[in-house]
Amino acid sequence: MPKILAVTKDNRTYKLFFKQISDFFNGKVTILSSEQCHDYEKVDIILLSNKELQDDLYPEEKVLIARRTINIARLEELISLPAGTECLVVNNLGSTSSETIEILENLGFELKFYPYYPGIKTYQKVEVAIIPEALEMVPKGIKRMINIGLRPLDFSTLIELSLKLNINIDRANIQSARYIQEIIKLSRNLSYSFKEVAHLNHQLDAILNTVHDGILATDAEKNIIKINRSAKSMLGMHHSENEIIGKKVSEILPKLRLDSYIHDDLSQKNHVISFNERKLIINNSSIVVEEKNIGDVTAFQDVTRIQALEQEIRKKIQKMGFSSKYSISDIIGKSQRMKDILHIINKLAKTDRSVLILGENGTGKELFAHSIHQLSSRHNGPFIPVNFAGLPESLAESELFGYEEGTFTGAVKGGKQGLFELAHNGTIFMDEIGDAPKNLQTLLLRVLQEKQVMRVGGRSIIPVNVRVIAATNKDLKKMVEEGSFREDLYYRLFVLPLRVPTLRDRKEDIPELITHFFEEYCPTIPSISDDVMNELVSYDWPGNVRELASVVQYMITVMENNIITFLDLPEQFQRTGPSVKIDDTLLQLTKEGDLVDFHTILSSLLEAMQERKSIGRGKIVSYAKENGVLLTDQQVRRRMETLRDMGFIQSGTKGQGSKLTQMGMNTMKEMERIISENEKVMKRLS
Repeated sequence: MPKILAVTKDNRTYKLFFKQISDFFNGKVTILSSEQCHDYEKVDIILLSNKELQDDLYPEEKVLIARRTINIARLEELISLPAGTECLVVNNLGSTSSETIEILENLGFELKFYPYYPGIKTYQKVEVAIIPEALEMVPKGIKRMINIGLRPLDFSTLIELSLKLNINIDRANIQSARYIQEIIKLSRNLSYSFKEVAHLNHQLDAILNTVHDGILATDAEKNIIKINRSAKSMLGMHHSENEIIGKKVSEILPKLRLDSYIHDDLSQKNHVISFNERKLIINNSSIVVEEKNIGDVTAFQDVTRIQALEQEIRKKIQKMGFSSKYSISDIIGKSQRMKDILHIINKLAKTDRSVLILGENGTGKELFAHSIHQLSSRHNGPFIPVNFAGLPESLAESELFGYEEGTFTGAVKGGKQGLFELAHNGTIFMDEIGDAPKNLQTLLLRVLQEKQVMRVGGRSIIPVNVRVIAATNKDLKKMVEEGSFREDLYYRLFVLPLRVPTLRDRKEDIPELITHFFEEYCPTIPSISDDVMNELVSYDWPGNVRELASVVQYMITVMENNIITFLDLPEQFQRTGPSVKIDDTLLQLTKEGDLVDFHTILSSLLEAMQERKSIGRGKIVSYAKENGVLLTDQQVRRRMETLRDMGFIQSGTKGQGSKLTQMGMNTMKEMERIISENEKVMKRLS
């Protein structure tokens, strides 16, 4: 069997030659690569993809330089380029680049070709590159790449191989027919393309005449090339289309001087003008192709109609309750933590990126979401809240994405818009996103990526322009690791994270919050003692601001004479459980030690609480000494354990010391009475 050694610059070209020769000779030859051939005398032909690959070791009589052509099937995109387009013709060698240019010019392309190959020192800087598969050779700065594929062997090279190998060339007719088929196919595609252009022009006219905005398009010489019915109506034109197309704007509409707006400040694209007793907004955009202005498109909008539509939309949205109720002024707190958060909110509001609000229950995450919406450019748009914790899984998809008429029994006639559709040009607030079921997470991810929805039972795609704010009290990162929350959705949401601080992390805001809730829930501001306020401030507030609001409502309901005392605090502040008779308690204390010692310890804790300070055993020893009571550190420790066991004091968290309970405060008064009576008795005895 004849052997052909194919010597190519790279493996891709070798594979192309291998397939082309194998197909042509129908497997009647053996094709070797340079790595497979060790004796040039044992091959019949050495086929070089380029003359630069010539080697002195090759027997001269066996060498054949391949003639190569262009893959006709890959030229359709190249034909679409406008005449005169500058293109780099990329190849691995200077000679092959030049050969490709010569072939393209012979094919009749009226383009400007410039060679490019690795190692070239200077080359023409253009935006279009014609490449032979090899993306790695394309220089920087190229905006468009047209891949014409690797150059195959020319038909004449295959015939010459047949003659040199003395192989019957009956299959040449088949190969020739294939080549002609490619040309016919390309011609047919181009014919379809021209028909498609004509069809698209008809479609464009139909689309332009269905929109309510007026559209006027002109070429570079300000000749009218397109105008729709709305524009003719707004501008008061009664001409036929034949009387308008091709005429200058200044000729048809002498009072409409578009040049003064077209060349005005580019940052002010919208202009309000008076024309034919109408108020019109005009917006002009230039048509730029290859950095050349080839015309302008001017859009006209009727201000009166826009105002009427806006009022109608606002009424519908407000009627449905889909508007923001809160703003940043509703966020109470002047602590440094809150100042930092408010500063961040103002920055987040300026973008349209997704926000993920993190925080415990009751911290006011929805309030922060409302505030971001109100500060954003979407503040006039709808604000749609949806809580996944209270959304049944069976209804979730239809609620979020809507449904078409007849989708299921009981469906609203005409179908129903989903929440994403209702939030168009506004914000959707997805609360408790961590509770979204897994199948719904997939649908949400698609909406966030594609910015379009499909109703349940629908067949068409509906584009939506929605800003997403999500919130959760769960650890989504941990849920991702456990597999209960999609990782890709997590990173789609975790773009601008905002962590809302707990109330225990900003206790200095509690007095201001209490005053705010007094004003909201009570006709007159109650009086509250410092001791009660200290108790409220020292509480850990597991329910955060929501719990504080509930506590305030309880206190103002049970208080008397508009005064709030310890007796008006709800049950979570009664830490000692069932009530205990004070006499019995004091009797038990006297068995454990001197009553004066216990009273001194409780007094030191009360003073520290009033000053909002923490206190340890060392400070209690010093306080006792200043008040004439000698106690060792060990004695203080034992007596504090007794007081703690009886519910008079409560251990604080690390570094916060112990705190006095309400029962401890009440007991102190009885201690003082007993100590005072004992002192009187002792004086009489002395």
